[in-house]
Amino acid sequence: MKIRIASSIAIAAALALGATGCSLIAPQGTLKPYAPSDGVDVNVSGIDVRNIMLIADESGENFNVVFGSVNLTEAEQELAISFTSEGSQKARAEFTIPTGNTLFGNPAGEETPVLVTIPGAVPGATVDAYFQKAGAEEVKYEVPVLDGTLAEYRDYVLPADFSQTADVTKSEKDLEAADEAAADTKINDDREAVEEIN
Repeated sequence: MKIRIASSIAIAAALALGATGCSLIAPQGTLKPYAPSDGVDVNVSGIDVRNIMLIADESGENFNVVFGSVNLTEAEQELAISFTSEGSQKARAEFTIPTGNTLFGNPAGEETPVLVTIPGAVPGATVDAYFQKAGAEEVKYEVPVLDGTLAEYRDYVLPADFSQTADVTKSEKDLEAADEAAADTKINDDREAVEEIN
């Protein structure tokens, strides 16, 4: 009787160890941080670059740099990203990262999208990207290249002439700002003139 009980306990222990022992020797994938989307996450000295990816424009020759940023410092930060394709072809994009959370690459957002031209880059591939913040070491990651095949990225596919349109829009905004400043100055001049008369 004692032999049966001992055998039962030994078999139960062997089964339990066999069923759960994998975690003792195999690495657990769920413990590794990862980007739960198509892009990659990068940390550059106080700036978190989240879910960065390149999305081809309508021509397929230029790429919208899309990512979210979290700036945990107390000031704006300058971030430069250099993309390298096959050979020595490089493209550089520069961003001013405001404090807090910011989305880049959204045509309807506050930040004007930045396009880069990377010869040889095609949707489905990756390109080497070098992230650099002033005074910090350069960080290298592979960034995926996508297009508008997936519905969630179609809003980020820019028209082929986007850079020209963006320049015109910027010029119009600059003119509007200059007009407003001039109008404010005229109003202040009129007030001063009225005060002098009184």
